Amino acid sequence: MAPAHSPDLAVIEVGQRHPLTGGVGSLLVERVEITAVRSSGRREQFDVVAKRASSAEVIALREIASVPAADAFPELIDAGTDQSGPWVVTPFYPGATMPWDAEVPETVFASLARLHHRHLETASTLPADLRRVDGAFCREALTDFASSWIRDAQRKAPHPLHDRALDLLHRWSYDERIYAGPDVLPATLLHGDVYGLNVVVAEDSDGPPRLIDWGNARVGPIMLDVALSATKSSAGFSAYLRAWEDVAGCPLDPWQADAGHAWARAISNAMFVGAVAERFGPTYAEKMLDQGEAALERSGQLLAGRSPRRP
Repeated sequence: MAPAHSPDLAVIEVGQRHPLTGGVGSLLVERVEITAVRSSGRREQFDVVAKRASSAEVIALREIASVPAADAFPELIDAGTDQSGPWVVTPFYPGATMPWDAEVPETVFASLARLHHRHLETASTLPADLRRVDGAFCREALTDFASSWIRDAQRKAPHPLHDRALDLLHRWSYDERIYAGPDVLPATLLHGDVYGLNVVVAEDSDGPPRLIDWGNARVGPIMLDVALSATKSSAGFSAYLRAWEDVAGCPLDPWQADAGHAWARAISNAMFVGAVAERFGPTYAEKMLDQGEAALERSGQLLAGRSPRRP
């Protein structure tokens, strides 16, 4: 977006607006044609994305701007608040989002590792508009968010999987192993929803993938941004560990990687099983429940006896 930032900029002309698909959490997302008129009279055209945003997204986009070598993050051109609430303007990145269950590119995980490390010691100072992943968050995710999606799917096309999911979500909402993660694992700034539909892949092979839609940004354990889309044997997980070691100067603590991934895998699968059941059917959702049960068992073993982290 250098054309809009140049010191010889005289006028910005706003052209046609084109609604964009996606942006589930936003009331309005548009591609806007912009013309930058220079003091010399030269005109340059480019496109931006104008979006109604949450306050969390505004905060996150400002924070990620200061993360070096995070090529997968979008640039924030401008942000503000009007009578309808917060808004953001970012570059328009030509391309398409990935399939929801696609393997997220390594570049995305490398950028996330740099973001997570940067805020690992300062997460408590981030604004209160960024929701904290704590016991209340976990309970709401299980009893409200995930369960409401399951009930929607059940009303449309009842299936035995829905009863199993509701039973497990109820039991997990009282399971101490679910609540051990936020008490024990260090917290940082998170994107909050890292999966294929939030990754734009460039039309040309030279452009990096971009992790978009930061409206679910929150503060919580690092692996919540990894485990939803990356298994421990995946290229993305390896890329995350390499980038962490590069920026930290030492490897990520193996226990934190193992226990954090297991706990995040459990809570992520539980949190999103309802959305998957409603959108993609019971077969995928049943697999998530199986994975969640196995991950919760492992995380319980790894987190047991650990002292709560300091605020």
